[in-house]
Amino acid sequence: MTTTIPPLAKLCERCRVLEFDDSAWLGAHQAGSEGEGYYLEVAKGYADRFKLDYFLLDSLPELPWLTDTANNDGCDFCVVLKKAIQKYARGCFDEVLVSLYYQWYPFNSREDGRPSIGLKSLLAQVLWIGYDENGQHLSQSTWLHFGIDSPSDSCAQWLRLESSPRDDVLCTENLLMVRNNLGNSSHIRPFTEGAVYPTRLIDVGDDGTSSCRLVETSFEAPFARSSQVPYAALSYCWGPPEDIVRQFKTEKSSLESRLRGFELHQVSPILRDAILASRALRVRYLWVDSVCIVQDDVEDWDRESSLMSLVFQNAALTICTPASTSCLEGFLARDWIMTRIRFKSNINESVSGSYIVRLVGEVSHPSHASVECLSFALNHSHWALRGWVLQEYELSQRAVLFGRTKLHVITGKGAQSEASEMTRLLDRTHGARYLQQGDPDHGAYINWISLIEDYSARMLTHPSDKLPAISGLASRSLHVHPSNFLAGHLFLHVDLFWTAAFLQSNVHLTRAALINYLHSRVSYVAPSWSWASRNHPVEFGDRRFRVFGESGSDIREECDIVRASTSLAGTNPFGGVKDGSIVIHTSTVPLSLHVEQLGSVGCDHKIWRANERAGYVADLNFDWNQFEDEESFEELSLVLIGSRKAEENLSWDPVQIIYEHEVKDEEPEGTDRVTFTTMDMWIAAGVPGHSRLSLNGSRILYGILPARNSERVGEGETTEDHRASYHSQGNTTDNAGEGYLSDADREDLENSASPHKTTSKSRPGDDEDRYAYGIIIHPAAEPGKYIRVGAFHSVPREYGGLKYFESHPTRTIEII
Repeated sequence: MTTTIPPLAKLCERCRVLEFDDSAWLGAHQAGSEGEGYYLEVAKGYADRFKLDYFLLDSLPELPWLTDTANNDGCDFCVVLKKAIQKYARGCFDEVLVSLYYQWYPFNSREDGRPSIGLKSLLAQVLWIGYDENGQHLSQSTWLHFGIDSPSDSCAQWLRLESSPRDDVLCTENLLMVRNNLGNSSHIRPFTEGAVYPTRLIDVGDDGTSSCRLVETSFEAPFARSSQVPYAALSYCWGPPEDIVRQFKTEKSSLESRLRGFELHQVSPILRDAILASRALRVRYLWVDSVCIVQDDVEDWDRESSLMSLVFQNAALTICTPASTSCLEGFLARDWIMTRIRFKSNINESVSGSYIVRLVGEVSHPSHASVECLSFALNHSHWALRGWVLQEYELSQRAVLFGRTKLHVITGKGAQSEASEMTRLLDRTHGARYLQQGDPDHGAYINWISLIEDYSARMLTHPSDKLPAISGLASRSLHVHPSNFLAGHLFLHVDLFWTAAFLQSNVHLTRAALINYLHSRVSYVAPSWSWASRNHPVEFGDRRFRVFGESGSDIREECDIVRASTSLAGTNPFGGVKDGSIVIHTSTVPLSLHVEQLGSVGCDHKIWRANERAGYVADLNFDWNQFEDEESFEELSLVLIGSRKAEENLSWDPVQIIYEHEVKDEEPEGTDRVTFTTMDMWIAAGVPGHSRLSLNGSRILYGILPARNSERVGEGETTEDHRASYHSQGNTTDNAGEGYLSDADREDLENSASPHKTTSKSRPGDDEDRYAYGIIIHPAAEPGKYIRVGAFHSVPREYGGLKYFESHPTRTIEII
């Protein structure tokens, strides 16, 4: 075993800030004891990200400033940073602006009470700057993530650094770790009717040969003799279209050739490394979709994709490849972009040493660089963002992950990482949970809903894979007859209520674009009422309301499903569909109500409310996020599908921002930390209950209390006290567009005697105390039919709640 330690970095004047002063980090102090060893800690409540005095503006693609300091000053970090920027540079940008931060590990807890990780990573915030073909300014902000590690020494103990990875990912020590974990875990072959093995597998041979061959398991003697022949399955990223066309694959014309055999040098890098890993782990057979499925045979692809649950559940192990982003990129090579930084503590002067800074990759948010390497691989790597990967990993009973920096093995008993003796009990594979047969219970259904929320945020090369890529999970987790599975939905009066989660994506969608997309048969994936019809993240609820909680007993169906059907696109009963509709008889309310925008959360999530005679009716979530200045909603209607019992002591009001305070870089005199105040009954971002007022960039945003039902806010304070306090400070303005209270809003706030507000409560379970929820529809191109364009929920206050919709006429409508 070897671990390469790079030489100490020579740094230019600008980069010397990397040799940071630990005493300058607010909240940093010495912790531990002489017996267990002293270490640096950052107290709770202090920033876990430390900004360095570093600023760089350079030109792309040559990066002349970095080139000059790298060549003339011999700065090793400038060399590293230049390589990192050029690795992720975009062709449409001309300049790059860079700032540097150190990231402290924010999850400091371990069973023995001592934090396990301290200094976690170095972050380069990169602002890419350029112009489009029309001369319009372009900019995009991303983060370059450099991991920090060190061999064991006083510096590593003081900063609590992660151990350095080994040079060879398939070294003896790593292979022994994997084999021990696999040997100590169980692998259960699920009871299945029919096939036990995939139709085809790759015989990888052994280390003494360079030849492999594709085999058909029904004709091979080892598979006929035993149902326990082990094989591995590969989970990987196909990559961009230009890489996919060059991938080594099986097609109709090459099937016979693959069965005769092929050489290692012929295959794609990802397949080559998978073969080498299988041989090293002593697993003779390997399943890889590009080779084991005939790619240009629609019937073969449809049949084999429906067997995904069998492939990954039955596999002895799944080889997962977070270190790779494409079929043309392997995962075994460890060609680090790294350097070593000197460190000397100013808090404990006996501590000195160095640590290694090595490039991990590009991340969209700095929080992704704050987690340990296994969590990064499972949640934030390019591999983890791929749609097919969810069911591949979720169904696996044992997995070996080849991460950017380390190798990990995960079984039903826990996870172990390279160069670590500790087993993480919280990280386990989930495949065994899907082996149980029986009717779907509440827990299984909630798990399915959670999986869909995760899955909807992932990427697919082909949009038509939306349902096939999760069909294996559907068949294994829900245990329902395929006829009850409608384009990803099971209980329509519950899961038809989903909302577009634009905050999690970069999707910018107008109403016209949405309607054109839903009418298009060329891009058809699922009916408009299905979450699968959208190419952005979804949530089964919104920031303020979810249909189901710990039990489903409070949910009630408020509509009659006259007919619900889908037409399968192939033979996979849980796979793609070519058509679908629901006919529903229920209360329908034309959206001729007054619709107002209350505000927005972020740039792309608008909060809307429907009112009648100045009284609240419902909160609206539209399936588009780019609105016209004078948006009309008259063509739309609210369609009731269900209700749910309201919480006791319900206190609710959509957010209204009444005060905005700019946070300065300089701390007030005598203040050395940022504190957060928790206040009862405040509403933040429309979320009811106890909410923490928090920093949003450089601003602190304050909300208002509901004007009705004055209750305790702090010791002896009421809503009226807070309103009086607010006005006494003179914080009023007519500039409602800037997030302040307008005159009309202020008048509503003070009008606590509104006839629409009530302080009485009916008996729990009465219709007066039930939320109503449903979907928003728009006329389809085909007369008499409708498409779904949003969702709504109605809180039982003022005019809202179930009673409002029960007072409106019912009708039968068809939604396609």
